[in-house]
Amino acid sequence: MENVPKINLFIVDDHQLVVDGLSSLLNNEERYALVGFCHQPKEVMAMLEELEVDILLTDINMPEMSGVELTRNVKKRFPNIKVLALSMFGERQVIKEMIDAGVSGYILKNTGKQELIAALDKLASGQTFFGDEVTQELMKAFKRNEEESHLTNREIEIIRLIERELSNKKIADLLFISERTVETHRKNIFRKTGTQSIVGLLKYAYDHKII
Repeated sequence: MENVPKINLFIVDDHQLVVDGLSSLLNNEERYALVGFCHQPKEVMAMLEELEVDILLTDINMPEMSGVELTRNVKKRFPNIKVLALSMFGERQVIKEMIDAGVSGYILKNTGKQELIAALDKLASGQTFFGDEVTQELMKAFKRNEEESHLTNREIEIIRLIERELSNKKIADLLFISERTVETHRKNIFRKTGTQSIVGLLKYAYDHKII
């Protein structure tokens, strides 16, 4: 392995225990070299100017600057550096924000060495890597988006009438359908939008520019 170029790693995490743990896991991996670490995200950019880094491993929830903002800054200034997110949480919104920021991989901190090395290998070869639990969240989000896109014109019409605070009977009269049909549409609308109340439905509708 002496003639094979090392893949240089840099760790950003506000907990020394995490840094020590990652360093220990990577200690016997000849392909990878830990060239630096930092506890303060705001200091990272200056440190990257002085180091040759291939992959940056970063926490997401950190004081003063989030992993999302750090990733965005790193990709803007050092586009060739791959970023691997390490998080205790796998919420789809956080995952989406990291993807939008330019992250190349995302794994949870409860993962083992095997998945960590698999992620690094993928990023080192120019590919992306998302842990199993993270992928499941992405698939749930994709499935939900698919359902959202299948709101029918009639369902959208009913949402807009609900926003006007019309009763089922009034909606039925305006659309020349039965109250039972309106109720069926409402159930389908709540299911597709993942909401359980009128307030939640209206918030969803505003957020998605349906009304």
